[in-house]
Amino acid sequence: MYPSADNEDGVKDPMEILEDALVLCTFGRFHIRLLLTTMAASCASMIVTTTTSYIVPNAECDLNMTIIEKGLLTSMPFFGQVSCSLIAGFVTDAFGRKRFLVGGFFGIFICAVIEGSSQTFWMLAIAKLLAGVCSCFCFTIPVVLLSELVHKHVRDRVLLINASFMSISLITIAFISWGLLPLQLDITVIEGYFVLHSWNIYLYVCSIFSLIAAISYYYLPESPKFLLSHGQENKALEIMKDIYQSNTRNHRDTFPITSLNASGSYVPTTKDTFKRQIVNALLEVKNLFRPPLRGRLCLFCIITFVCLLAYSSLRMWYPQISTMVENYQQTHNRTDRFCAMITEYTQEKLNYEQKIDGILNPPIGSNLTVSELDANDTEICVPHISGTETYTNGILLGFVSFIGIGISTYVVKFFGVKPLMIFLLIICGACSASLYWTNSLISMAILISTTCGFMQTAMSLEYNLLMRAFPTTLRTLSVSIITMIGRIGSLLGSILFPVMLTYGCMTPFIALSVLSLAITSLVYFLPSPSDKNHTGDK
Repeated sequence: MYPSADNEDGVKDPMEILEDALVLCTFGRFHIRLLLTTMAASCASMIVTTTTSYIVPNAECDLNMTIIEKGLLTSMPFFGQVSCSLIAGFVTDAFGRKRFLVGGFFGIFICAVIEGSSQTFWMLAIAKLLAGVCSCFCFTIPVVLLSELVHKHVRDRVLLINASFMSISLITIAFISWGLLPLQLDITVIEGYFVLHSWNIYLYVCSIFSLIAAISYYYLPESPKFLLSHGQENKALEIMKDIYQSNTRNHRDTFPITSLNASGSYVPTTKDTFKRQIVNALLEVKNLFRPPLRGRLCLFCIITFVCLLAYSSLRMWYPQISTMVENYQQTHNRTDRFCAMITEYTQEKLNYEQKIDGILNPPIGSNLTVSELDANDTEICVPHISGTETYTNGILLGFVSFIGIGISTYVVKFFGVKPLMIFLLIICGACSASLYWTNSLISMAILISTTCGFMQTAMSLEYNLLMRAFPTTLRTLSVSIITMIGRIGSLLGSILFPVMLTYGCMTPFIALSVLSLAITSLVYFLPSPSDKNHTGDK
């Protein structure tokens, strides 16, 4: 048996033995497959919130969307995510990671197929809402499962690779959008009832990632740490033997560890019921509202809320903004100040909406009828199709985010987490405000990509602090609460951005700049990772 004498009783803690077992399993083929699955999961999760940005220019006339409806459609996935955030955190701790990963991603696949089949605005909006609910149950679990299946010596590097998957996802989605959305496709399945355009086909293609993730997780094992914590010690050991055989090519029976300090009896997971897990979690809640955790929770919630409000607003509306500028340049054969180009589009859109409203609700005594809309709507609504630069800008945003995360992992050891966060947030605020003086698509792309990329990097650094600022017993609950607050920020940003845009071109950008600069002062009060009194893992 593997030597395990370590504590006062001469027996090592089962979790410590499991960590030793992971080291013996090394890093190999199993973990490569796990990383590829995690990357597919990242793409599937990103698609839920990102595809709306790319299809809006193509679908605005097909679905007769107003600028406010565009904001509502963009925010629908966040509505779904916010509605189930806390519940998702509880049930995944109670019943395991694997079943919710498989079920969640398969649910996203079904919703994506419905999105691709949408013929009305509300059909698409409800499908996006349900996709947000499904993604809530599998958004953070891939990272948890990944960290629980790799050994401690490579865990930080593997999680760093995982952090880059979001940037890779943005680049991948931009390439798929570039390949499909510019195509002029009109496939009539049922005349007058079911017509597929390029954006419908695009959504069908994007659904493949969630299907791949669901199938891949089905053939991956449950987290051995979850099984061990629920009494299934023998089953956890069997999984470790399988990983050992896959990585080392040695027979599973040669695995040095023969016991996880178990009694040898099988204890089913259902013994720790969902009701008991809820009660235990609720009992732990009170500790979050005692100093010093109460102050830390409030700080992380405020910073995450503002960061995601700014980041999601720009990232979700970036393709649409790029399309506005690109169409202005093509129409007028010249460039102008950023606000002049944006204002022309919003004014044109508002005029169109007023004209439609006047036809549908004519003044008393007017001769206008609804039939006039049918006769003239093809002349009134002219979709502003995205051009090449819109998609290359999306790729640029992904690369800036990727480079930002890569550089920060190197320089953070010289400057520290909090000073680097403050620097990045100041740059974000400056770039957002500088949009007022830009007059070209490339400068706009650089400023917005830098804002989004550096904001994502700052949030990655904040996440590292978050993992160390709360004890293990409260970490899942605190992350669930902070994530829920952050998603509310994403939701509000997606809704308020188009509303503020109607009041003035620079209104949303100045607001985001001010908010970014305002929270830099709060970063100073975050717990330091070198603080001897912080409550994270030692």
